[in-house]
Amino acid sequence: MARNKVEYHIQEGAFHTFKVKAGQTIKIGQPVVVSGDMTVSLAGAGTEAIGIVYSGTVGLDGVNDGYKGDNGDVVTVIVLKPIVYLTAGGAVTAGDNVEVGAGGKFIKQATGAKVAKALTGASGDGVAFTAILS
Repeated sequence: MARNKVEYHIQEGAFHTFKVKAGQTIKIGQPVVVSGDMTVSLAGAGTEAIGIVYSGTVGLDGVNDGYKGDNGDVVTVIVLKPIVYLTAGGAVTAGDNVEVGAGGKFIKQATGAKVAKALTGASGDGVAFTAILS
């Protein structure tokens, strides 16, 4: 039985917490995109959402008022794909699609197949970053 506006059957381990981007207000049930290191904003038409908002900062009305980045609020997002640490083969920015690069490292997608979306950035070769697998 559903417990909130979006729950039907959610797999264990699908909940991940992100900061809300400054200037944004996000509500329960809305889709979100990566907009910075472990930061999300409301997904626009045609964008690739990483998940759906399930809840947020305790004590706030997430249905009517929403969670505000300007207040430092966070949201719990239902993400049904694994989140992992990857090793960069060059600079990667949060929100970039990444592909397999040389030596088993990961680089910003250019011509190869997308394997993940970066949730945090990496300054260069050999730096670990967080990504959600595609």
